[in-house]
Amino acid sequence: MFLEPSSIDGITVLVVTGSVGAADVPALVDAVEQQRVTEPRGIVLDLTGVLELPSPAVEELQALVSRARLWPHPSLTVCAPPSAGLGAAATHLDAAQALGHVDDRSTAPRQRIELPSSAEGPGLARVAVTSALSTLGLGEFVDDVALVVSEMVTNAVRHGRAPVVLELETADDAVVIAVDDASPLAPRRREADEQAEGGRGLMLVDLLSSEHGVRPQPPGKTVWARLPLPEALSS
Repeated sequence: MFLEPSSIDGITVLVVTGSVGAADVPALVDAVEQQRVTEPRGIVLDLTGVLELPSPAVEELQALVSRARLWPHPSLTVCAPPSAGLGAAATHLDAAQALGHVDDRSTAPRQRIELPSSAEGPGLARVAVTSALSTLGLGEFVDDVALVVSEMVTNAVRHGRAPVVLELETADDAVVIAVDDASPLAPRRREADEQAEGGRGLMLVDLLSSEHGVRPQPPGKTVWARLPLPEALSS
C-alpha cells in the first residue's frame, strides 16, 4: 500500500495505490484521520488505484464516511471503483467528482449567533440556546446544553480571540454546539482541585456530550460538542 497526499483546488487528496492488506488497515485509517483533522473543509480519499480492499478496511472506511457526514466533523469524500464494496451512495467515480461534494453537510436546522468577546458572551449564549430549544419543544434539555455552551463560550472569551460565534444545530437525535474564535490554539484540560472555581470545563463537556472535538477554522478554530437527546425527546 502506498499513500501520497496532494492538493487540488486547495483540497487535500490522499491517494492510495496498490494492495491494502488487513495489516495495513490501521495505518490507512490513521492517515485519513490525520489529514482530516488538519483540513478545515475536509479531504478526498482517492482509492481508484487500489488493487484490493479487505473487508476490515471497507468497514472502517464506511464508519469514517458515515461520521464525516455529521456537521461539524471535517468532510471525508471518497472516490473508488464499484468493486471496492463501499457502496454507491458513499463513493464517487473520480477525484474531480468527489471534489464537488467536499462541502456536503447535513441539512438539519442550524443557527449562527455572533457573541461579544467579553464577560457578557456566556450569558447571551445561554439565553440564545434557551430560547432556541424552548421554541423547538426541547425545554427539558436546556440545562445540559446551556451548561456546555457556557463552558465553551467562556473558554473562547478567556483564552481565544474575537470574533466569537456560536452555532447550534438541532438534529433528530442530538443537539450540536460549535463555538468559533480567531485563536488557533486548542483548549487544554487543566487539573482543578476540589476548591477551584474553574478548570472543569472540558470535564463537563466530556460528561454531557457523546463526542466533542476541535477542528481548524482559519484563522482560528471551532470547538464543538454533540449532546444526544434523551430517547423520549428524540422519538
